[in-house]
Amino acid sequence: MKKINLIKTVFSFWILLIIMSALWLIHVFHNNFALVSSNILILLALIIACISFTLSISFILLLIIDFRKEIIKEKEKQKNLKDVYSYKQVADPPSMYN
Repeated sequence: MKKINLIKTVFSFWILLIIMSALWLIHVFHNNFALVSSNILILLALIIACISFTLSISFILLLIIDFRKEIIKEKEKQKNLKDVYSYKQVADPPSMYN
């Protein structure tokens, strides 16, 4: 249960970071297009923002993939337990005289 809460917290953090990065990029492009093309420092900040945006998207995709793998493993374990239980009942059916 603790692990799921941690995953939800990290997931929401990365989503907020992606939204913030995207909004900042849109703001910079929209309001300061001439300034971006003329000033090297702002262009460097824009490049860093693009890198952080792509990294945040990649990290959130990695989290989603890992979470899906855990769900698939858990479902497989539950299916195996159900198969073993049903096999045990077929091999040794319960007696009606107990």
